[in-house]
Amino acid sequence: MEREFNRVNLRGIYRILTEIAKGNFAFQIKRTDHKDELEGLNAYANQTSEELYRKRHQFLWLNRNTEAMLIRTVNFLLDKNLKVIDFSYEHLDTIEVDPNTILGNTFSKLLVRKFQPTWQKNMKKFMASKKQSFHMLLEYHFDELLQINLYTVVSRLARVKEGKYIVTSYLMDASKDFSGLPRDSEIKTFSKWDQKLFHEIHIYIVQHLDEPPKTLDQLAMLFNTNEYKIKTGFKEIFGCTPMQYYNRQRIRQCKLLIENTSLSLKEISIKMGFSSYPHFSKSFKKETHVTPRFYKKITRNS
Repeated sequence: MEREFNRVNLRGIYRILTEIAKGNFAFQIKRTDHKDELEGLNAYANQTSEELYRKRHQFLWLNRNTEAMLIRTVNFLLDKNLKVIDFSYEHLDTIEVDPNTILGNTFSKLLVRKFQPTWQKNMKKFMASKKQSFHMLLEYHFDELLQINLYTVVSRLARVKEGKYIVTSYLMDASKDFSGLPRDSEIKTFSKWDQKLFHEIHIYIVQHLDEPPKTLDQLAMLFNTNEYKIKTGFKEIFGCTPMQYYNRQRIRQCKLLIENTSLSLKEISIKMGFSSYPHFSKSFKKETHVTPRFYKKITRNS
């Protein structure tokens, strides 16, 4: 049964869009077992955030004058039994954290279930060694909607006889920067206006995947610029032309609908604006090297 598109069911979408707007691309919406269009939308939002996270370093260099990386941390002090005796943590939404939900609890209880065995195994090995620290990925269950794998460093206080451990998880965040590129840098930069232009073109393409793609001259007219700037600048940032980006994102959306909804292939073809099912099948195979029917078979049986 498909869920209704309402404010309650769309909370995860609102949250991840807020994090993306702040420049935090490492978050993911927690998935459910539903196979409806809303779950497909959640999956698409996750993949968009993941793609932005992978390309973040590129945009940081392109926009180095205004962007930088800031490290936000969550810290826990554990006793020899790995129970939390102190912590320092600020919720991303400035929600007050109840100390009683953390202090005195075994640290593993703060983690999502799938990370607990890995944590326990690594800590057992670490406690038996003479190493001062090690690192791993951890995911906490502080947030009911979003999930994030945080890089974590676990270290010991060597001079405390009864043994204490410090767990520090950190998140890369966005902020203002005061430095610029070296004058002799070969990295190509764009003005903030050009960056804004390419970003708006990118957003326009993503929001119109169910329509025929615009040609370069149509995009130039729509965004009051010239074809050459769009052709060269967009490819410099996204690694492909606007048409190639449109085709990739369109098929990507089709894959999400196949994986996460009960829509038939013909319904997906119509929903995504293909002129016919053969056109959809040909475009899908060109991009993925398999037919939609075969892709549906292998994803549904996996």
